[in-house]
Amino acid sequence: MQKKKLILLFIITSFIWIFGSNFLIYHYLPDSYSEAAARIKEAIYVIITGGFFYFLISKSKELNASKEDQQRLSTLINSMVDFVNFKDGEGRWIEANNFGLQLFQLENVDYRGKTDSELAEYSQNYADALRYCETSDETTWENREITRVEEQIVTPEGITKIFDTIKVPLFHADGSRKGLVIIGRDITERKAMIKELKEREERLRRTEKLSVVGELSASVAHEIRNPLTSLKGFVQILKVEDQKHQYYYQIMLDELDRINHIVGELLLLAKPQHVKFSKTWIQKLLHDVISLLRTEASLYNVQIESVLPEENLFIECEPNELKQLFINIIKNAIEASTNGGKVSISMKKTDDDQILIIIQDNGCGISKERLQKIGEPFYSSKEKGTGLGLTVSFKIVESHQGTITFESQKNKGTTVYIKLPMLQKNLKTAK
Repeated sequence: MQKKKLILLFIITSFIWIFGSNFLIYHYLPDSYSEAAARIKEAIYVIITGGFFYFLISKSKELNASKEDQQRLSTLINSMVDFVNFKDGEGRWIEANNFGLQLFQLENVDYRGKTDSELAEYSQNYADALRYCETSDETTWENREITRVEEQIVTPEGITKIFDTIKVPLFHADGSRKGLVIIGRDITERKAMIKELKEREERLRRTEKLSVVGELSASVAHEIRNPLTSLKGFVQILKVEDQKHQYYYQIMLDELDRINHIVGELLLLAKPQHVKFSKTWIQKLLHDVISLLRTEASLYNVQIESVLPEENLFIECEPNELKQLFINIIKNAIEASTNGGKVSISMKKTDDDQILIIIQDNGCGISKERLQKIGEPFYSSKEKGTGLGLTVSFKIVESHQGTITFESQKNKGTTVYIKLPMLQKNLKTAK
């Protein structure tokens, strides 16, 4: 368009020069000078014309060189697997690579000169993400320095992608806004790998801790039980013969029973248990545990509510271990509940052929710091707790190839999700 204007201007100027100069020469100069003036006029025209064409040729070379540079830059940014975007000082898009256009579904949109809010009208799936980018850009301008943030984009398929985004603000000499360079790298897979590595490290740490506890338990538990049996026998004899101190004897027996229970949990952790799986009616097993704990719940003035499926569900498991698991979790929920509280138990079959048991209380809850360490041996929020009950529970769930997760808020309650497969893979089941 610029070339056409220059050529048109040259033609018009040429006509004006030719006819204008001829008019001046033949009307205002004597005949003796007319011929010389005409030659001079023609020479001047040739010089001006040559200069004009030289200017066009040089500009054409510069323009071609500029186009080649632009093409190389476009090829470079389009070959990048990162989102690259250039904006002017008003936040209008100047250039974006193919990755970015595909990301925001703007391939067929004339995006240049439009702001994020304006482009949001062309991309319904990413409208919120584009508007958020505008807000984030404004923060970068205000800070007047390079910023690095993690931005999340949800795809139409419901997949959340995480981008490590670097924003570089550019300013004029007077401090006014000049432009903004944005580079965003998809780190979704990297974040998932880091999370998986952390989980593996945590599992390894727990395994090592359990191993240490197991070795300690194996050497100590048996040594404790022998004198413990003797002590309990003598206290029972004294309780029968001495009626005066019955209250103290009962306390001693209760504490000895508690020590014996702790030793039993230590032994369970100390040696590998031979698990014999059998097909079990899970509703009946859970109902038996609830019936067993109703009396204890009434002592705490806590109500137990259960919602179990009408369809009979059977899973491959070790029934006694699952009973122990449910007793530990439900008992903790009862003890954590306040006077007049409620423990809700529900169960359902998931689409991937697993049984999900949800145990929820409205008790004191667990802080985030304690929640991170839950299941570790000898870590308990109870005054006389050892933490071994939940350690055993985690081990039972692991042996059943299941998962157990906790959600809790302080003073609002705790929810435990236990997920168990209906069929155990690569394991023999008892008939």
